[in-house]
Amino acid sequence: MSTTSTSTLPLESQRADAEQVLEILSRWDRRMRGRQTQKRSQERCAYSARMTLYHHGIKSKTRQGQETETAPIAVWARNVSLEGVGFIYKGQIRSKHVVLCLNPDAGATTWLRAEIVRSRQVHNEFWDYGAKFVGRATSEEAQGSPPQR
Repeated sequence: MSTTSTSTLPLESQRADAEQVLEILSRWDRRMRGRQTQKRSQERCAYSARMTLYHHGIKSKTRQGQETETAPIAVWARNVSLEGVGFIYKGQIRSKHVVLCLNPDAGATTWLRAEIVRSRQVHNEFWDYGAKFVGRATSEEAQGSPPQR
């Protein structure tokens, strides 16, 4: 996985960068409304919030060359529907099966297993992702064993 080390940046710096990209994508969506065919079966609602993404089995190298498990990462939601969520992240996520905490800033009570089904590079080193919900999860599942497929 080649991800930018956003976990070392202050959260407010990450938030400011993400908000800028979210605004660019929102303007693009408004301009393109009605000009593209949507494959979605459920309507998406705007949802702008930080989420935490947990992934397993991905190693990253430390400065000393040692491999370590990659920590959970902060991603920024764009929209949500009954079936999935769109979000951005400054870097590429190669995992397909992840666990999302939808509300880490409001008590971390909503945990879902998800499958990343779409990704594209957008602006300022950010990538835009679409993830399909595949089931409920727990915080223990997110931090422990890989999600069930």
